[in-house]
Amino acid sequence: MNIDLDAIAHHLNQSLSLNGIIGVTAKVSVNHDCLKVILVSQKTKEITDRGELLQFTITSLRDLKLTTIQTVKIHGQQINSFDLDWSYKYKYGLSSENNSNYSQDNQTKHQIKKQNTTSNNPVKRGQIKVSQDEFEEALKKCSKMANSAYYISIRYAKKIEIAIKNFNSNIEAISHEILKIKGSEQFQFATELEQIQLDIQKLSEDSLEDLVISLNQKRKHLENFTVALFGRTKAGKSTLRETLTRGSGSTIGKGSQRTTRDVTEYSWQGLRLLDTPGIEAYKGDDDTQKANKIIDQSDIILFLTSDDSVQPGEFQAMAQLQQINKYFAVILNVKYDISNKLEDLKMILDMPEIVFDEDRLSQQKNHIQSHIKEYLNLDNVDIVPIHAQAGFLSTQAEYQEYSSQLWELSKIEELYALIAYQIYTNGQKLRLATFSESLDYFIVLINQKLAVAKSQLSVQLKVMEQKQRKIEKIFTEVEKDGNKKIKDRCDSLYDLIENEIGKFVDNYSDKDINGRQREWKRIVNEKHIEETMTSCIDEIFSDLREKLQEFEQEYEYDIKNIQIDMEMNFSNITKDDTGKLIKRVGVGIGAVGAALFVAANWWNPGGWVVGAGIVTTVASIGTSVAGDREKADDDKNYKKDIAKEKDSLKKQVKQKREITIKAYQDSFSENIIEYEIKVVSQMKIYIQGLWEIIQKLDDSCHEIAEINKQMQEDFDKLK
Repeated sequence: MNIDLDAIAHHLNQSLSLNGIIGVTAKVSVNHDCLKVILVSQKTKEITDRGELLQFTITSLRDLKLTTIQTVKIHGQQINSFDLDWSYKYKYGLSSENNSNYSQDNQTKHQIKKQNTTSNNPVKRGQIKVSQDEFEEALKKCSKMANSAYYISIRYAKKIEIAIKNFNSNIEAISHEILKIKGSEQFQFATELEQIQLDIQKLSEDSLEDLVISLNQKRKHLENFTVALFGRTKAGKSTLRETLTRGSGSTIGKGSQRTTRDVTEYSWQGLRLLDTPGIEAYKGDDDTQKANKIIDQSDIILFLTSDDSVQPGEFQAMAQLQQINKYFAVILNVKYDISNKLEDLKMILDMPEIVFDEDRLSQQKNHIQSHIKEYLNLDNVDIVPIHAQAGFLSTQAEYQEYSSQLWELSKIEELYALIAYQIYTNGQKLRLATFSESLDYFIVLINQKLAVAKSQLSVQLKVMEQKQRKIEKIFTEVEKDGNKKIKDRCDSLYDLIENEIGKFVDNYSDKDINGRQREWKRIVNEKHIEETMTSCIDEIFSDLREKLQEFEQEYEYDIKNIQIDMEMNFSNITKDDTGKLIKRVGVGIGAVGAALFVAANWWNPGGWVVGAGIVTTVASIGTSVAGDREKADDDKNYKKDIAKEKDSLKKQVKQKREITIKAYQDSFSENIIEYEIKVVSQMKIYIQGLWEIIQKLDDSCHEIAEINKQMQEDFDKLK
């Protein structure tokens, strides 16, 4: 093969120089019938502006008329770099017309290989051309299907409404029964249960309202097949919209000025198109909800991106919306400016492969497929390259001479053909899915919300049951420790009294009964029995209050950790009721003091029968004059009486000790049990209420799931 590569390189370099392209050098090599041209530049700009380089290079090579060359590969490269910036390949030696046919043949082959996704189920596309009559007939069938699906949806929406109303009525009855309990208005937990009932009611009714709004919106467009267009700002949505609506172009380039409320609706070839704001504008729940409503209304979802900047973030943003179970296709807008020079436009119209560089677009399609797989979990998504600018220029008066060629270059007809094919082959299923999957989505959403509420309440129920056992344990321990403290404190007081019996009897046996009673009363009063035991009771309940405060803090920590929304608070119980309890116990202690009056004043004369005998004996001893034998007998009797008196007092002290301990322990137990019942009974009522609501939630979930099953069966009959 005799090819003068130096001559070719010289010719290319001269052409580039004459056309004002400085700093770019052409290197040429050949492999069999393929000519390889590398355009090396020291400046980034020339390599980046590959369209201009391609035009001049292709034109220059065509002038050479190289008969042995079949294919040309043109690459862009920066100096001192081994990597190629871009590549372009085309058939050489064919006329412009043949080149165009070659490109179209490739497009046809590419179309045959394409697949579409309807509800994530890939279906092979054949070479089916849908006529206008077939398309219009398909739209009529789609409308008929939409009407049938709508009435099924209304019927089952009503069943869901009834189920939710019955459920809310049931849990309202639970709260009502609790509030009927005597004194329930004082129960903190009864109020919490009422709030839970209101929260669940609002949650379910809001979801039901969304479903009704969705169906009402679809009812307005039963005759319309709806296509929604998503995509990022500046991808070309405004240009495409202006093209399809034959607009003036006034909105082109103003995408960044639009707000999240801008949803444009227009008609195109019998279709209803919804043009949404840039996907990156969706921020927060409100915007996401608006976008989801558009998806809900639509039968087909199109996503527009551009070849100059395919970004993972735009597909990630789309993934934040509800799961897409509809036909989803990508429009790849080629951003190749063709409006600079008229002579350039003519060349591009003759050689459209300059715009639709198959190698470069193939790489972009691979990136798009991988992003969609990663973020949207969709396979085999159709990707349709278009040139939106060419489509728009074809509608403008100044380009009227080239209108048909520009429209053909735009390839928007291929987009329309793809949509028409989907409607012809899958349109009725798509329309049915818009209703069935939407209703299924709302039903599942309601069920999920109820299930989440059930899950949260079940976690709280488990926590409450654990806390009930713990607080019962606290009361049991406090009662046990309290009784021991009462006994120990009483024992210590009565031990002091008992230790003074011997000294008292020895020192005051010769006193008269009144004097001995006064002295004994003084000894007993010095022990401050009632004041000491009252203080003991206060200490016990102070300890209980501290334990309840610790319990409250632990409870709040646990609730916060399990992230339960419904909040139970012990603060009113521990702060208010504990204070009332201490006051009430004070009254109880006063009653105990009254009951123990005899025990505390057991120095009364009736308790000193033996003591009176001693006085008599002592008096008789003091006034009697007798013989030695009589004196010995009296001394013997006196010592006997003293021992007897000490034993008698010890028995009385023991008896009074037992009476005092029992009286205080009984009063304490009565009060602690009363308080425990007050606290734990509230927890039990709350736990019972939780359990009943959980049961109603579970029953409602089963009922709604059964309704959904029946609904799917009815929708399946329409397929």
